[in-house]
Amino acid sequence: MNVLTITSMFPSKAQPFHAVFVRNRVTRVAKLCNMKIIVPIPYFPLTGFLKRYANRKYIPKQDIIEGIEVYYPRFISVPKFFKPLDGFFLFISCWLLLKTTLKNFDFDIIDSHLAFPDGFAAVLLKKCFAKPATITLRGHDINDLPEYPIRFRQVKYALLKADRVFSVAKALKDAAVNFGIDADKIMVSSNGVDQSVFHPADMISMRKELNLPADKKIIVSVGHLVERKGFHILIKAIRNMIDSGLKDVYLIIIGGPGEEGDFSGELNRLIEKLDLKGHVTMPGPQLNKDLYKWYNCADISCLASSKEGWANVLLESLACGKPVVATNVWGTPEVISSAEYGVLTERNPEALATALTSALDKRWNTDDIIAYARKHTWENVASNIIEQFKTLIKK
Repeated sequence: MNVLTITSMFPSKAQPFHAVFVRNRVTRVAKLCNMKIIVPIPYFPLTGFLKRYANRKYIPKQDIIEGIEVYYPRFISVPKFFKPLDGFFLFISCWLLLKTTLKNFDFDIIDSHLAFPDGFAAVLLKKCFAKPATITLRGHDINDLPEYPIRFRQVKYALLKADRVFSVAKALKDAAVNFGIDADKIMVSSNGVDQSVFHPADMISMRKELNLPADKKIIVSVGHLVERKGFHILIKAIRNMIDSGLKDVYLIIIGGPGEEGDFSGELNRLIEKLDLKGHVTMPGPQLNKDLYKWYNCADISCLASSKEGWANVLLESLACGKPVVATNVWGTPEVISSAEYGVLTERNPEALATALTSALDKRWNTDDIIAYARKHTWENVASNIIEQFKTLIKK
């Protein structure tokens, strides 16, 4: 089976921390088929002069990642008013690549990883090459884009024309059904966790290795330093906890700037304003293979996002035996499906402080937490997706 994967969310040498969860799924699927990956990169003439997009110019045109050929063609993308054209220009970029460099790749199916712009381009390619196409819903495409009528019409068109829609959470499937997409064509396929990377380790040893205090109640929070991740709310919650008498609480924020921006300046100013320099640290982004050390040094982890499809950081924490405190948004309740795995809370400093204090006080069954996480492997996810591909190709 030859699979053509199209995704605008994928790491590169210039952006190694970008969308690692997509890489994890795609590379597991690639072990069960012959795959080539197209990662279209947005481009406009001023890209190199804007700090937010400057690193895009260092993305190679082609690479080999875990034995898979990955192509990074550029497509015209002008922010703001011309964003509705992204899907069309992405399609042109992929079509040109398939007619030239990849003209000998006889793919059986097109697998895309966002409804827009990736999915819209995929269903246009489906028409050109008479191949089935799939789309994965990840959250932003079905929950945010309804606010942008032109783009959302393209989202609906793509979902209607796709042969199969994968949804990383049931909440996203329900949203798509509410917009008129046939429920029978949507399959819930959650993200997974790499158990070879995320596993329990001795807390004392990890704290010593990372030069962290041995006598603190440590909370770890992982994600891009952007506003929607809620680190500013979490920092305020830490101040509330200290003021309530929990003097030994210590927060570690892991991450760096993302495509949505860089909120680190605001976070550093807030830490200073609230006099939390001895209670909050930001060691920057960490390689995926090293994240398990940070989870294992913590008592609990926290995710204070305003929106998440199926956040991998939750499963990663659970796979290390660490319970989670998370905001009750989108697909998060489907990950933290029991009070035995964590605490769901509202997204404000007071509620978050209460939930964190409760989680730190509770005696958790670590074995049950790890067993639950181990049910969600990338290998299981990949196997189910391959079976769907086979069915669509036979049709």
